[in-house]
Amino acid sequence: MRKCVKIRFHTKNVQKVLKNFIAKQAEAFSIEGVGQEVLKDQVQLFVCGQKDNVDDFVDALYIGNSTVKLADIEVEPCMLDRPFRGVLDRKSTRLNSSH
Repeated sequence: MRKCVKIRFHTKNVQKVLKNFIAKQAEAFSIEGVGQEVLKDQVQLFVCGQKDNVDDFVDALYIGNSTVKLADIEVEPCMLDRPFRGVLDRKSTRLNSSH
């Protein structure tokens, strides 16, 4: 079953986190989505994938790693009307901040 969620969190070095942590986790869990900095140090992601993969991706965000810690994580279900295939790719330019 396919699942889509909207995720918000706070972090420092947003662009590095998006490209070096979020994109790698998305690739590891075969997740599609888009992410951007919506306010200073606040990121919003829209992601879709197989339910178990999305759940594992969200777990990985809560865990973080030795250099990345995300704060104030909020996850809510959402409906998306467009595909995001390949957007959370480390080489993608669509991960750039809109600011």
